Amino acid sequence: MTSMEDAMKKAGFQPEQRERRGRGGGRNKPPREDPPKFPDSYFETDNQGRSYLQPAFVSKRNVDILARYLGRNAKPNLTTGQLRRFFNHCREIERRLKVDGESWHQVSAGFEALCYHAQNAKSAGKIPQEFQNFIDDNVKRVISTKEPERAFLDGFLPHFEALVGFGAAHLRKDS
Repeated sequence: MTSMEDAMKKAGFQPEQRERRGRGGGRNKPPREDPPKFPDSYFETDNQGRSYLQPAFVSKRNVDILARYLGRNAKPNLTTGQLRRFFNHCREIERRLKVDGESWHQVSAGFEALCYHAQNAKSAGKIPQEFQNFIDDNVKRVISTKEPERAFLDGFLPHFEALVGFGAAHLRKDS
């Protein structure tokens, strides 16, 4: 080993591995990424007491990784049709709140129903476990806050919209 190779190894760099030539045509698969972890709460408060949506929920850095994972690494891969099915359910709840003037109390059961719809779709092999976790985790974030309507409208919906937007590049289209 040369002194340069020794120095690189001490610095934490691993020697490059040769590509395997075989059935894969010499192409290396991209490394498998785990889905990102999101904060427990949608909102953070600044030093003047103003609350704002944490950027982690809509940032390309996090949500694009999640979309890529759901479209490539999760089994079964999430499709745009399944994603839109759940997103449209949320848009209907938003419409009931904003247009029909219903209260959160009136729509909350429909929102919490997302969890059993996700469980059913997972059991039928239509969505991956990681998408069910996305639904379950975010429903929990909304219903465990003091202001669930605000958490839904200003936290959950922008987060879900970001997943739909980034998912367009990574999810398989339904036929």
